[in-house]
Amino acid sequence: MVCNYKNIMNLKNKIILTTFGLFMIEAIVHYNQGKNETKKNEETSGFLPPTKSLIKLGLIVGVFSVINGMLIKNIEG
Repeated sequence: MVCNYKNIMNLKNKIILTTFGLFMIEAIVHYNQGKNETKKNEETSGFLPPTKSLIKLGLIVGVFSVINGMLIKNIEG
């Protein structure tokens, strides 16, 4: 059986690959944000990060979610 690029890159796999790629980038952004905030020695108590950090996280997730939705819409044609 010959492995054909068209067989591998069906719509489902394109969506999976696109989503994975975008959210890996997002994870790296979150990692660096946390690393930078740790250097500032911001003390936190409880489960949630400080309000400013939480807003940044929400904005980052929101932006990447919109980008992912737009890319998937374009992939689907």
